[in-house]
Amino acid sequence: MVIDAHTDVLWKMLLDSSLDFYLDTNKLAVNYPNMVKGGVDVQIFAIFVSTFKASRFAYAIQSIDDFYQKIIKKADKIQLATTYEQIVSIQNQGKKVALLSLEGADAIEGELSKLRIFYRLGVRAMGLTWNEANEVADGIMEVRNGGLTNFGYDVVREMNRLGMMIDVSHLSEKGFWDVMSITTAPIMASHSNTKKVYSHPRNLNDDQIKAIINIGGVIGVTYVSDFTAGEKEPTIDDLLLHIEHIAELGGINHIGLGSDFDGALSIRGMENAGKTENLLEALSKKYTDSQVRRIAKENWENYFNAIL
Repeated sequence: MVIDAHTDVLWKMLLDSSLDFYLDTNKLAVNYPNMVKGGVDVQIFAIFVSTFKASRFAYAIQSIDDFYQKIIKKADKIQLATTYEQIVSIQNQGKKVALLSLEGADAIEGELSKLRIFYRLGVRAMGLTWNEANEVADGIMEVRNGGLTNFGYDVVREMNRLGMMIDVSHLSEKGFWDVMSITTAPIMASHSNTKKVYSHPRNLNDDQIKAIINIGGVIGVTYVSDFTAGEKEPTIDDLLLHIEHIAELGGINHIGLGSDFDGALSIRGMENAGKTENLLEALSKKYTDSQVRRIAKENWENYFNAIL
């Protein structure tokens, strides 16, 4: 029923090794019970180590080990997919699907060999930066707004060659356009909203949105309160404005969901994955059943099919 392109569960597990993905508690917004309640069939798990000052590759490896040991240990419930065919097959067996992503290329520490190692361990997507600069490019919060480095161009080419999804959420605007100038495959913004609706640095402007649409990519609207509205407590109605704006730009087939659960404060009514039905219900009042299916799942499926 639903694909969610971004959660920071693995980051929380790095900080607290006692967390249990299979317990029905409020310690994790995305856990197995909440995925079942909310009808989340496919979840991309982000590996986030950009805030660590050293040993980022090692911490990322630890996150992958946590993923294997603590999340997909119950193969009868959730399994890792690395191809589109596997995504379909696992769902047909009545199981949840997990995909792995790197949030920020900091973890590859300036070495393409480490990117390839992550690929071999099952990682199929990577955000090029977090908020600050790294060896690949500037993040969106770098005042200088630098683009891709020479190494960054090499990373994009290698991701294209491997068949990895390039994630431009958090990337500087200059970096975004550098990626667009060289990529041979559609890109995604796993968890970003629209700057036209709410002018936050992390949101995408109309030219960026149109470029993602034109190249066949997908934008995962995010439930992050700070990116949704300037009000004290944004709601699902505020999030719908971002969806409507992308649709108005011709993007109804390029809108997806990217919660950022467990990484940031969410809007009211979407506090955990178990409440995903609240969003689907709100969407059903404004869009046809076919359009709701596209936003909730099918647009991401089409994108995965194109890349994976």
